[in-house]
Amino acid sequence: MTEERGKVKSSADGFAHQAVEDALARERARIARELHDGIATDLAGAISLFKVYMEGRKGQPDQTLKNVFEIMERLLKHVREALADLRPPPISPDGLVGDLRQQADEFSRLYGIRVELSTNGTEDLLSAHQREVVVQVVREALTNVRRHSGSSICRVKMAFDARPFLIEVSDEGRGILAGGSEGYGLVGMRERAAGIGGRLEVVSTEGRGTTVFLFGPT
Repeated sequence: MTEERGKVKSSADGFAHQAVEDALARERARIARELHDGIATDLAGAISLFKVYMEGRKGQPDQTLKNVFEIMERLLKHVREALADLRPPPISPDGLVGDLRQQADEFSRLYGIRVELSTNGTEDLLSAHQREVVVQVVREALTNVRRHSGSSICRVKMAFDARPFLIEVSDEGRGILAGGSEGYGLVGMRERAAGIGGRLEVVSTEGRGTTVFLFGPT
């Protein structure tokens, strides 16, 4: 009887996690639509008009106008990055590892941060939903390395043959200040980990780097 109750509870917990993840996915999709149809579209239109106006002026554009134009372009870039985080592309036929290798190469090329990626086992042991979460968490962890760590290197280790599976993203940067509050990125990663019945842990030493651990469901 006790064993059956345990199975029922486990099943109920699984449904609860899935319901939370589905609700989060719907909310992210709604926010993404509003960003795309509102701010992103208006900004893109404003930038196009601004560019036509500046190109039509005789002589060099006023420096203030150039500064405003650059600010608008940066804002649009940030909005598009936010949209990419909210609506991550589906995993390609190259698979989870192939997509992450491509992302690591692009990350290194754009930001000059070397990304070393290693794997043990096969991603075939993961469900489609779990693979999506791994991609999202690694992407967000890399973004945090770029924005906050100051590290010139990042290591991504994926142990698919472990039970539960384990993903590590580590850097050699400045670390997280003791007592500092978690940003939205870490909160989002924790929610995604919980959505597959896993968990996320962060180990950081000030001045010696940060490691993000994603543990799969047990």
